[in-house]
Amino acid sequence: MFLFAAQLTIHRMSREIVSGIRHFFFPETCSSCDKELPQGVSFICPICWDELNFTHFEKFETSTSAEQIFWGRIGISHVFSIIYYESGKSIQNILHQIKYQNAKELAVYMGELVGKRLAENNDFQSIDALIPIPLHDKKEFIRGYNQSLLIANGLKNQTNKPVIEILRRKKHHESQTKKSREERWQNVKDIFSIARKDDKIPKHIAIVDDVLTTGSTIESAAMAILKNYPETKISVITIALAKS
Repeated sequence: MFLFAAQLTIHRMSREIVSGIRHFFFPETCSSCDKELPQGVSFICPICWDELNFTHFEKFETSTSAEQIFWGRIGISHVFSIIYYESGKSIQNILHQIKYQNAKELAVYMGELVGKRLAENNDFQSIDALIPIPLHDKKEFIRGYNQSLLIANGLKNQTNKPVIEILRRKKHHESQTKKSREERWQNVKDIFSIARKDDKIPKHIAIVDDVLTTGSTIESAAMAILKNYPETKISVITIALAKS
């Protein structure tokens, strides 16, 4: 027993030494501010982490401001976002890295972070599958990945819910960034279809995306699903929620 404990201690010390040497020669940097991360910290430094404005929706027992976005538009059961999007703050840098700078591991990590918070909310326990918002084939080829799929994979790691890619984006559209709510809707109206028809689609699905702004993209995706599966219950999960 003593010999085994000694071997375990030596193994643990050796691993820590190797980790320390690796960190010294190849330090990881913060995904937001690009400063060196303390040893043992992943992706986001403590300063940038403290700047994240968490919604705490997992503790809400009444409707959230995210759910109210869809009122009078389409029947969405529940909406969950963990961080308020704020321009000039660390969340903007994080989402930019995920969307445009090939930060695939960061996307999965943020999905896992969402999944951990969802574990505290009973409204999402009945979800049967995760549906990522797809990119157009051309855009995904150029970018090399779909950030929503990576986020969904992170959620899957925490929730064990399957990821199902049933949506297809029929056409490439212009950026939504500087458009009004009406312009956003016209820009994404009817851009989604069902990629493959499946008679066994789960009863309760969650559409997954990076940020929820006006809800136009998610509304269009939900309409495509409900057109083919009118009995399906739809919820929404995103990393961030733009403040109105």
